[in-house]
Amino acid sequence: MTDDAPLTPSQEDQALAAELALGLLDGPEAAAATARMSTDPDFARIVHDWYERMAGIAEALTPVMAPARARQAIRERLGHVTPPLANDPTERRAWWRGPMGALAGLLVVAATAAFLWLPGLQQPAAPAYQAQLATQDQVLRVAARIDGRDMEIALESGAAPDDRDWEIWWVKPDGSAPVSIGLVPRDGTLRMTLPDGLDPSADIQIALSDEPAGGSPTGQATGPVVAIAPLTSL
Repeated sequence: MTDDAPLTPSQEDQALAAELALGLLDGPEAAAATARMSTDPDFARIVHDWYERMAGIAEALTPVMAPARARQAIRERLGHVTPPLANDPTERRAWWRGPMGALAGLLVVAATAAFLWLPGLQQPAAPAYQAQLATQDQVLRVAARIDGRDMEIALESGAAPDDRDWEIWWVKPDGSAPVSIGLVPRDGTLRMTLPDGLDPSADIQIALSDEPAGGSPTGQATGPVVAIAPLTSL
């Protein structure tokens, strides 16, 4: 038999079993060989024989400690130690890395806390406003409240008919077109964050108009204004 002659089935099984025992197979090849062991007792016996051979060889080997340099490199790569002389022993340690640095950090934190909490040093709170909107007969009553940029609209009485809605308008003092900011809820409270460009002040008025269900179809008030009131500071 020459070196180029193909392996016999028996030799192929021996080679496959040896590769499996030595851990040389991976992926689909390893899975297929392992699965074959459960259906082919002869192949399973060959693999078992190879495992026993490997175990005998391993027992005959004399354990040898890895070189110190290799152990050091492994520990460094695992992050367990720093490389030798990674830090210059003659280099002076920065003051902020020592106890004085920790003390300075605590003092900065304490000073910041004192600045934030001492009376008179706190940042001023955003102004709050309110508006009470009502029809002349007081049947319809709506309360509006603004805290910072958070706005709440609550219907106190006078829900709109089923086929109509009360629409809320933001009216600026510059004469520009009113801006719709939603519909008065039929129950409960409407909460929103004011869009950019709508800044509350005592010059702003809140108005309610009578619109078709779902609000004005044009983006402008199409029905009569039923109530209007200025924002007043709380």
